[in-house]
Parts: sequence; structure tokens; C-alpha cells
Amino acid sequence: MSDTPTADGRALFVDYAGVLTPGVAQSWRAFEDAHGIPARTIAGLLWAAYGEDQDDNPIALLERGELEVGDFEVQFAQQLHDAGYDVEAEGLVTALFADLRPAGGVWDLVREVRAAGIPTVLVSNSWGMSGYPRAQLDAAFDELVFSGEVGMRKPDRQIFEHAARHVGAELERSVFIDDAPANVAAASSYGITAVLHGGDDAATRRAVLDGLGIT
Repeated sequence: MSDTPTADGRALFVDYAGVLTPGVAQSWRAFEDAHGIPARTIAGLLWAAYGEDQDDNPIALLERGELEVGDFEVQFAQQLHDAGYDVEAEGLVTALFADLRPAGGVWDLVREVRAAGIPTVLVSNSWGMSGYPRAQLDAAFDELVFSGEVGMRKPDRQIFEHAARHVGAELERSVFIDDAPANVAAASSYGITAVLHGGDDAATRRAVLDGLGIT
């Protein structure tokens, strides 16, 4: 991966799940089907896990690397048990994301942007590191920023500043792709050109190339 600063401050920041893969809901649905759990139960329980304090809830702690994956799995397995569904705690996170495989046209877009001389940076909120195709990501990106490794997470400004600093970019000249509206809104407030990816690769490509000034 390159440490060479950009000549003009531009960079492309890209989320992983739901942008370089199908949406997480698809993988959670497969898990629910396999365990006889009603649709959207997983999503409901996970979002409830955020609680009132957005900086000190189990998911935030997991994503910053302050809560071990195994401890989170035990907590979430207990939530499922309390809801009437018994699942094995060990390996639960891996099972939840088992169907989350690399796919989609954003991979081609990343290569196109990089070929234009603009650094590309993966910026992902990680739930452990086992599910990432590291070799494929290393080949596509100049930098890989995983929340659990750097102790920062989206939507906080610090993780974007960290990503920008590593490739000599400026937030105001950079573009960010994510499938989570809250992350897109936060990035926009920091001056980043933020693109909400809803699965339309062509629309995302147009917005990104326009934001980066690539013709």
C-alpha cells in the first residue's frame, strides 16, 4: 500500500459491507432462515443494542476494538436466547456475515479511480477481522482503515481524518461511499462529498466521478 501523498488532495473513501458486498440484511436473513428465526429479528436486536449512548454501547465498543468479538458473541447470543432463539455463541459474528462476499461494480469503480491517480482508502467499521478478503482489498486500495485496528469508527470525524492523513488528502476534496445514511450525513457535515450507495452501481459511479472531477 502506498504512503505517497496525493498531488491535489483528492481521495476516495469506500465502505465495505453493503458497498463492496451485498447488503448485510441479506446475510442476516440467511442466518435467520437457517435457525428458524423470523425475518428482521436480527436487525431489530442489533439496532436495539446501540442503546441510548451511541459511544458506549456494545456495537460501538466492538467496532472500536474495545470489546472482544467473543464477548460480544456471548452478549448477543444471550439477547437471542431471551427472545426465544437459542444459537451457539462461538462463531456467531462469522455466521451472521457468512453470506457477505465481495460483489458489485464498485470494485471496478475503485480500480478506475485509482488508475486516474487518486488514492483509494477502505474505511470500514469492523466486527473482528476474520471476514475480510484481505488480499483482494490490498490489491484494490492504497490504504485499509479498519475501525477495530485504529480505535475509531464511523460516523466520527476522526476516522476520516485518519484516512485522509495517510494518503495526504483533504476532506473537502475527497469523496466517500457508504450504504448507511447516518455515515453519509456525518461525512457530508465534515465537507466530504458523500455518496449513499443503494445498490445502483451506475448511479454511484456517476456521483463519484463527478465529485472527484474525473471526466
